[in-house]
Amino acid sequence: MRFPWDALLLAAVLLPPARAAAGGMVLPVRGVRTLERGGAFVAGADDADALWLDPAGLAHVHGKGTKAFLFDIAYIFQPIDYTRIDAAGAPLPAVTNQQPGSPAPTIAAALALDDRLVLAAGLTTPYAGTPRYAEDGPQRYAAVGLAGSSFVLVTFGAAYALTDQLRVGATVQDLVSTLDARITLSACATAACAAEDKSYDSLAHIHQADYLAPSGSIGIQYDALRELTLGLALQAPTRIASTGTFELQLPTNMMFTGARVVGDRASTSFTLPPIARLGIEYHPMAALRVEAALEVELWSMHDTIEIEPRDVHVDTQAGSFPIGTLTIPRHYKTTFSPALGVEYHTGPAMFGAGIAYETAAAPPAYVSALTVDAAKLLVGLGGGYESDGWQLGAAAGYAKVDDVEVPLATASVPQLAPLRDPASVEMVNAGSYRTSYWLAGIRAARRF
Repeated sequence: MRFPWDALLLAAVLLPPARAAAGGMVLPVRGVRTLERGGAFVAGADDADALWLDPAGLAHVHGKGTKAFLFDIAYIFQPIDYTRIDAAGAPLPAVTNQQPGSPAPTIAAALALDDRLVLAAGLTTPYAGTPRYAEDGPQRYAAVGLAGSSFVLVTFGAAYALTDQLRVGATVQDLVSTLDARITLSACATAACAAEDKSYDSLAHIHQADYLAPSGSIGIQYDALRELTLGLALQAPTRIASTGTFELQLPTNMMFTGARVVGDRASTSFTLPPIARLGIEYHPMAALRVEAALEVELWSMHDTIEIEPRDVHVDTQAGSFPIGTLTIPRHYKTTFSPALGVEYHTGPAMFGAGIAYETAAAPPAYVSALTVDAAKLLVGLGGGYESDGWQLGAAAGYAKVDDVEVPLATASVPQLAPLRDPASVEMVNAGSYRTSYWLAGIRAARRF
């Protein structure tokens, strides 16, 4: 049987890409089996999905001609409730995330060329939430939504067993992304306007595709003892930067009667962080596997989101007003996510459970309706059936995210008002945020 590259290509065309937020919102799990173990699946990664967990684990698909194939899909739902406080300190009507959830598929295949060398390829998407709100809601200056955005990680990898105890692996990756974002600007040109005069509201729609955002990873697994395996994986950062369309809806204020928008191009750029994963798996018997893991994500590299219009200006009877660079401050911090997972096999049945805690990437002053991030506790539970090289399973999880209160005095996300002196701009992210995650998925893996 030939290696199923055609199946991977077909999946790239047919599978719906997961919707994703752009930073600090990606959960520390990658795949349904990882969800079952609460994210603790680094040293123990031993199947085709090791491509993204620790590529050294691909070397477990050993024996010339041995093949492994994986398909799994999860559904991620992130409810959000936000009550904003305006510039006068008054609470505004609460808003909720209107996006019902999104699928996150994974497909991978691996082929052993001999007893030591394994090649693999696959597609995956991040486990992340997506915000979508009413266009005229009180959160509109921070976000209207990212519904329509997608991120697909295309990966090729290889692993080699240096000895019976030591395995190494590496991947090359390309993050193919489509950014579809809406946010309301204030087209008021003077400090004399009311801070939130709706007649100056200008809805901006940013759409861009980035087909080349290279990255990669390396990994190692070492069987220190018969019953103890150590694992380490390092993921390089990814820079997303491309040019797309920038559509601007003119305000209703009489100043813009007869006005027109000239130009419709803009560039958006941001950085996704490098990641280090460490794991220690204890397997005192073939039926029992227990792993402690730690994931460190250097979100401190994610400082701003820059939107740079390309020669876009608004021509009015009073003159021409250029739309300058729009900067959304992030100032994220490195996150740490310790996890503990257990998996037990008895006959054809398998069961697993895990728990993880992740620190916040977003400082409270920079939390907004665009990305509601805080420290989170995630629990996962699952199980399945395995026989004759097949593994069929399912898992579910829940992540409780800490509530966030952003006082007006410390709020630091500004209203985007490109025609006004930045010193006169109001902060628009004060208020109370409540969110969580619900996850569920199914998995099918085959080794033959």
